[in-house]
Amino acid sequence: MKLLVISDIHSNIWALEKVLETEQDIDLLCCAGDLVDYGTAPREVIDRIRQCTARVVVQGNHDRHTANIWRQGNFQEVTPEEYKWVHHNCRRLDEDRIGFLEDLPIHQTFEADGYVYMMQHQYDHSYGTIESRFQFEEFWKKHAGQEYADSTKRRMIFGHTHRPCIHVLDQDMMWLNPGSVSYRRPDDPEKTAHYMVVEDGEIRFCRVPYDRSQPLKEARELNRIHGMMETELQDFFFFFGDAKTTRDPLPAEDEQ
Repeated sequence: MKLLVISDIHSNIWALEKVLETEQDIDLLCCAGDLVDYGTAPREVIDRIRQCTARVVVQGNHDRHTANIWRQGNFQEVTPEEYKWVHHNCRRLDEDRIGFLEDLPIHQTFEADGYVYMMQHQYDHSYGTIESRFQFEEFWKKHAGQEYADSTKRRMIFGHTHRPCIHVLDQDMMWLNPGSVSYRRPDDPEKTAHYMVVEDGEIRFCRVPYDRSQPLKEARELNRIHGMMETELQDFFFFFGDAKTTRDPLPAEDEQ
């Protein structure tokens, strides 16, 4: 069985499509959340994920945040000085797609190739990780469900940190993070789409380049018209452009 494990797509349809194009012969898509926010194509990402009939998807904190902002209903009146990517995403979404985000479960448990997997977007409310067998056992008992309480071959999947990782706590006790399909943390300038493939129980990290000029198009226009918070655009020019840091000065119009 071949699992495609992804996380933190963040409205980046171009990276998502490249990953799906690269890994076409999958049996199950496993997505650890954050489909939207900090990108320009939330509708397209949601629709593409929904097209995958064999899927396990959980809700990320940005999915929940975007749905909450949309429900508040004032995202159309936000001034440019306060305008963020979440407001941009809300303007592109509708009741049906917001409902899809809201209905995503916080965690899911499933079996594949003799292993039981428990998937959740984040371990705690920050960037914490499971560091001991005791933490693993407690988290497993709380979230995996009675059906899988006595499982011996166990793996957890998390997203959120945007850092690919396999953390082995014991034989057949580990947690996995595929990294982000879309972008890295500010201390990592690497620009490819990161994901993980688990085939017949064997794990491999993968990354693939994609056309980053597409998500940059709207950022350039928003920069030209001064239509978004400066820090939001600075992040974007680092993640998808050639800025050296997340706080480089925004490019002038003739430099874009």
